[in-house]
Amino acid sequence: MIFYGVGVGPGDPDMVTISAKRTLDEADVVLVPVSSSGRVSLAGEIYSKLNPEKATHPFFFPMTEDASFRDEEILRQLDGYSALWKDASSVALPVIGDAALYSTVAYLYAVWRSICPKLELKLLPGISAHSMAGCRAGEFLVLGEERLAVLSGSADFSKLSETMAVSDCVALYKPSALREELQELLSVTGPWKRAVRVHRVGLPEECVVTGGEALLPTDDYLSILLLWRAG
Repeated sequence: MIFYGVGVGPGDPDMVTISAKRTLDEADVVLVPVSSSGRVSLAGEIYSKLNPEKATHPFFFPMTEDASFRDEEILRQLDGYSALWKDASSVALPVIGDAALYSTVAYLYAVWRSICPKLELKLLPGISAHSMAGCRAGEFLVLGEERLAVLSGSADFSKLSETMAVSDCVALYKPSALREELQELLSVTGPWKRAVRVHRVGLPEECVVTGGEALLPTDDYLSILLLWRAG
């Protein structure tokens, strides 16, 4: 069986690649990731706008750093869906952004392969949130020999500061995770000549914040902060 991790871009259905749509259309089973029971899947919503007739099945990924709990929950759901996938030749999981970047595909594949050793993984790329955010801001991320760092705000503070201090441009996913520490992080790694924070890029409620306001803490999980170094 082939397990497809399919990137569907950050939110706009027009940004879904032809290959991604075709793969989802042709898959025997399409699972859509949800962060809690009863919640709507963003990736599922994107795909449903392209093919409302295709049946999809919610798959819960706990928002936790407890890997054991997460894996147990994934295993429990795989068992519950066994009738769907046991005789399937292909199963697909659409994810927002790019399938190879901060992707829940990795967690599902690792657990699934432990009970299905012959499971084959294929990843289809999607437009990343930081690439689309840069385009929305009308800014080139890096040129020539400049260094781009793609980081998660949930990472260790010392690791973030070490990497950002030597980067010319930073794409910081989940800046909300830093809360009030964001100001300290920017201070010790700057100066930064330009900052843009894009909320829910590609979605109807997309919002672009620039200047000093972009450097303030935010509670929005679906935001990304872009920074360009001074000089």
